[in-house]
Amino acid sequence: MNVVITGAGSGIGRACAQRFAAAGATIYALGRRIEPLKALCAELRTAVPTSVDVGDGPAVRRVFAELPTVDVLVLNAGLCATADLGAPEGDAVWRSVLRTNLDGVFHCLDAALPHLPDGGRVVVVSSGLGKLGRAGYGAYCAAKHGVLGLVRAAAQELAPRRITVNAVCPGWVDTPMARADLARAAEARALPLGALRSEAMAGIPLGRFVEAAEVAELIAFLASPAAAMITGEAYNLSGGEFTA
Repeated sequence: MNVVITGAGSGIGRACAQRFAAAGATIYALGRRIEPLKALCAELRTAVPTSVDVGDGPAVRRVFAELPTVDVLVLNAGLCATADLGAPEGDAVWRSVLRTNLDGVFHCLDAALPHLPDGGRVVVVSSGLGKLGRAGYGAYCAAKHGVLGLVRAAAQELAPRRITVNAVCPGWVDTPMARADLARAAEARALPLGALRSEAMAGIPLGRFVEAAEVAELIAFLASPAAAMITGEAYNLSGGEFTA
C-alpha cells in the first residue's frame, strides 16, 4: 500500500507516517523542509522524502507526476498565523494561510486524482476552527471551513469510483505548531505560557490536549476497509471542546 502524506515532517503528519509504516505501507513523505523528512525516512526505512510547497500548483503537479499509485492520500500540510481585521499584516496573513491550508489541499487532490485507484482513500486534516470561529484567526478559520466544503464536494464527485473523501477536525493537539501558536498568543496577551496553556486546557472537558498519534489512529481508520461506507464526513477529535 502506498500512502502519500503532506506536512509529514512533524506533528500529525509525522504520526501518520509512523502509523501507516507500522502497518507495512510505503510512505511518500512530502513537506517544505527536507531535513525533517530525511530524519523521518531514516527512522521508518520505508519512506521516500520529497520537498515541495503545496501552495505551488505547478510544483505539486510535477511531484505527483512521478508518484506511483496512491492508495491513501493524507492532506495534512498547514500553517497557523493570526491577524485581526484591520491589522497591517492582515492581507499577507490571509494570502499565506489560504495558499497553504486551502489552495494546497486543492492542488494535491487535483494532482493526485490520476494516481488514485478505484476504492482509494483521501483524508484531509481540517480543524475545530473549520467549524467554529476565533478572534484573530479569520484566515485560518476561512481556510479550514473551505477545506470542509471541498471535502464534501469531492466526496460526491469521486463516489462513482468508490473513492472516499473525509476530514478530521482536531482541537488542541500537542504538536510543535500548536505550541508555537500558544507561545505567540501568550506573548500578545502578556501572559505566562503556562497560564495560557492552562486556560486552553480548561476548555477541554476531557482535561488534556489530543495526542498526534490519536489523530493518526482516526485517519488510519478512515483509510481502512472498515470505513468503506464513510465519505463526505468531518470527524471531531477535541476531548469534547467542540461538538458541532
